[in-house]
Amino acid sequence: MPWLTDRRLISAALLVWIAMALVGLVLGPALGHDEAAFALVARGDGPPGGWLYRSEGTVAIAKLGVALGGAAWQLRLASAVLGTGFVIAVFAVGRAAFHARTGAWAAALIAGAHPMVQRSSELLSDLPAAACLLGGMALLAGELDRAGGPRRRIVAVAPLFAAAFYVRYGSAPVIALAVGAALLVWWRAVALRPIRVLAMVVTLALLGIPHLLRSRAATGTMLGILKVSAGVPRHAYVGEGLVTYLTSNPFLFYGALIAPAVALGLVGLPWVRGKAPWYLAIVALAQLVSLGLKSHGQPRYVFVATALFVVLGVDRLARLDRPRVALGLVATSWLAVAIVGVLRYRYLDDEYAVIVEAARVIRADTGDRPCAAVALIVPQLMWYSGCEVAASGLLDAPLPADRTRYAVTFTRWPIDLASILAAQHLHATLLPAADPRTKVWRLQ
Repeated sequence: MPWLTDRRLISAALLVWIAMALVGLVLGPALGHDEAAFALVARGDGPPGGWLYRSEGTVAIAKLGVALGGAAWQLRLASAVLGTGFVIAVFAVGRAAFHARTGAWAAALIAGAHPMVQRSSELLSDLPAAACLLGGMALLAGELDRAGGPRRRIVAVAPLFAAAFYVRYGSAPVIALAVGAALLVWWRAVALRPIRVLAMVVTLALLGIPHLLRSRAATGTMLGILKVSAGVPRHAYVGEGLVTYLTSNPFLFYGALIAPAVALGLVGLPWVRGKAPWYLAIVALAQLVSLGLKSHGQPRYVFVATALFVVLGVDRLARLDRPRVALGLVATSWLAVAIVGVLRYRYLDDEYAVIVEAARVIRADTGDRPCAAVALIVPQLMWYSGCEVAASGLLDAPLPADRTRYAVTFTRWPIDLASILAAQHLHATLLPAADPRTKVWRLQ
């Protein structure tokens, strides 16, 4: 298929990704839990302590959305634009480790991966951070794998890795893995041009100083925010995430075509030749294991590892030399991800509608007066109602008497109203709501 050039393939993948991001901006539901939390911090309405584990970079992205008007699509716009870089970064990694053809096909598969595409328009840190990480790895591998050693441009790795860190603090271990593995795999190249590699490492360290100073001011120690961030991901037991990554339905968890590509990438490791492919494998395995041991599992936590394994798997698949079959499967995945995406947006829109309705009831009742509420859903209700919201299970102090007080329950997220009233020594008046799944009480 001589007409199917690398440029056309990567262009098609980008167009599909951008189209789905636009669909998400137009049809996307109300803000999700983490999206609302970032939006609240950007608006200056976060809880005491300011949710320090919410990364500065993503808060800055959210501030752009607040400045534009604060609508859901406006808050998501900048993140959607930055997330597009993920497809380009996957291509760059494939080109650096193998050749442009591998990168183009890997990007094409990624554009049909529903766990990734469905996040393409959300106000989250995962895709922008992963794009910066993969971009930095591609540049690092490309420079260190050169026969004459790295050029001065290797220093550009530092701002890419720094951007990944500031957008998502959880990128720190992966950055350390990526740098450490590169120095280990290409130690001869490092020895050939040590000053240039040292300049990259020093620049990366310097770019981290503003965070260290902010952390010391906020927590008293330079690593305080990172320690707080590390303690946030929940896990019932050590290795819970790893069990999830290895035992979940791979086609639903990773994507219909991503699962076999990842499997081939893993199975084909004994036959991997070359330093760059082994570099990708080391970082991917290290991220999967390290995150799997200390947190619960979600597809978005391991986007970097997944993308790296896809690149390795695509190189194995390329040996089959069946471009027509591959293109048919990829095009089918693109169509499927579009259909599934629209259905998912409709489902979430209906699910989050109850929260928006509860916020409308509160705003209509309280007017411009300050308010406080108790509910199971905290960030989203705070964002849409403007109230100070306490989680019902964590309510260990009286609701502020100088605010209009409410209790909110949903069919899916109920609260024990009787216990709250008894503990707060209050009585409740039910307010009319348009959605029967929503109940809002004024507490007096």
